[in-house]
Amino acid sequence: MKIAVDWSHTKGFTIYDGKKVRVEDRRSLLQRLKKLVKDGGKSSRTLKSKSATHSPTIIIEEGCPASLISDLMLQGNEVHLISNRATEEYRVKHGIAKSDENDARIMWELANGGAKLRTASLDEDWLQLHSLYNQYCRYQKARVAMQNMKKAYLRQFGDEESGSASHLSGDTAPYDIAVDALKAKEHSIMGKLTHLVSGCESKSVLSPPSIKGLGNRIWAGIVVTANPNDFKCLSAYLRFCGLTEDVIKTHKYNRHARMLYHMLAEMVMRDRDPTFRPIYDKCKADVAGKNPSYTKAHIHNGALNRTATMLAKHVFRHVKGTISEAGE
Repeated sequence: MKIAVDWSHTKGFTIYDGKKVRVEDRRSLLQRLKKLVKDGGKSSRTLKSKSATHSPTIIIEEGCPASLISDLMLQGNEVHLISNRATEEYRVKHGIAKSDENDARIMWELANGGAKLRTASLDEDWLQLHSLYNQYCRYQKARVAMQNMKKAYLRQFGDEESGSASHLSGDTAPYDIAVDALKAKEHSIMGKLTHLVSGCESKSVLSPPSIKGLGNRIWAGIVVTANPNDFKCLSAYLRFCGLTEDVIKTHKYNRHARMLYHMLAEMVMRDRDPTFRPIYDKCKADVAGKNPSYTKAHIHNGALNRTATMLAKHVFRHVKGTISEAGE
């Protein structure tokens, strides 16, 4: 069974299976495909055919995010990539209007008509990076939640050190044990991430640009969450990362990617990166001059946002290989 998927960072995915066109988000698509794989496995066992494959074959255009390919492949789907140019040439040749539905139909027709397809594969290093980073984020989120629960517990019951009555004071040992265990896991995973990012020569695990303050944790997050190789142009990348005014108004951007670049802007400001700290200082003076009613916090955040945008441009061009020797 072949399924053509016209993907988008901001809109739903348009899917065509030769019979029906549907639009659904990433989560519902993966859930439906998971069910198809599961049902196919049952059929295979019933027929006692070990060689037969019942997993869907996904046809998708090149440039698709590696995280989506990873999710599809880990489910057991076979993923084939089709050239963007092949779809465009077919559309022009047959006078077909540009639309997501038409593109999905064209990909399906080309795949079944003998068009050249490339079987997608993700190397082990990229899969490991993707897995480790998401594990790190989950452990970190759990640790912060546990620390907040401990604070709420102490506000409610107090403890012996605070002078509370002994029959009301609470025991925070369970929280402390959990926090220490989560911290240990974070440290362990970060060690593996550091080794993978700094010592890997894989094309999927990109080498970071030379920016003072750009550590392995932020770089791993950028590679996994907002890999410039997944985007055709700089403007699309900036919109995805929430660094343009239009997406800020519509709230249609990746919040984790925006957070990463905001963190990076803070780090280059604190570590005084020779290229981007002056940019922050200039933006800060500009924001303050144009907005005399702004507080120091407003001015600081405005300068950070502009610096984050410049950093995203630099990272995009570094990955795409278009940075000149003079830099930004």
